[in-house]
Amino acid sequence: MAAKRDDSALRKAHQDQRERVNKANEEAMKRVAEARPTPTQEENDLARIGIHVEQKEDDKSGENVLVERTVIAGQPTGPHGYETRAARAKTPPA
Repeated sequence: MAAKRDDSALRKAHQDQRERVNKANEEAMKRVAEARPTPTQEENDLARIGIHVEQKEDDKSGENVLVERTVIAGQPTGPHGYETRAARAKTPPA
């Protein structure tokens, strides 16, 4: 009979991950519910008749986050980087 494994650490890690995902989803849904379309209909109407709007209305989406990515040649793009297989011709038998 196989020995019973103690997988409580795995279950806790899985539960923690679910809680983080649920929290992130709730925050995202709250931002979407509070956000307004940008540009607003009034800004679209003014642009249509040629009026440039300098001061835009706040769309309540929150702070703009700048995401930067560094790509290094020959390095995988992430933890599960994509690599292609090298096709090599077979060497002829001697």
